[in-house]
Amino acid sequence: MNNEKGQYPQEDVGTVIEVEGKKVRVEVVRSGGCKTCSMQSFCFGRNTPAVFDVESELELKPGDRVELEIAPASRIISSLLVFGLPILCLFLGYLIGSIWLDELASIGIAFAATALSYIILKLIDRKFGKKVQVRIGRKL
Repeated sequence: MNNEKGQYPQEDVGTVIEVEGKKVRVEVVRSGGCKTCSMQSFCFGRNTPAVFDVESELELKPGDRVELEIAPASRIISSLLVFGLPILCLFLGYLIGSIWLDELASIGIAFAATALSYIILKLIDRKFGKKVQVRIGRKL
C-alpha cells in the first residue's frame, strides 16, 4: 500500500481509544464507502463500532487518529467470501434442485441456499474475524 499523501483516499482511519504499552486499541471510523455498502453489517455491527487491538511502536495516546493498513490477502479473501459464496450457493442450489424437482421448487431451493450462505458467512466471521491482519500505518 502506498502511503504517500494524496495517492489513496484515507479509507481505513481510526481513533486510538486505549494504549497499554505497545498494545493499542483503535476504533474504526466508518468511511464514505462503508455507508453506501449493502454488506456493511458483515464488517461492522449496525450500530457498533469496529474495534481492533493492534501492536504499534508509534507513540500514541487516546484520541490520536491513525491510518490502518489491512493485509491485502485479508481484503481479497473477505471480498471473495462475502460476494462469491452467496452467488455460488444460489447457482448450486438451483442446479441441485433442478435434478429432482421442477423449476419453481429449484428456484426456492436456490434462494434458501443463498440465505444459508449468509448464516455460513456469519459463522466464518465469528471464528476467523478477529484474525484479520491489521496494523497501524501512520499517525495522522
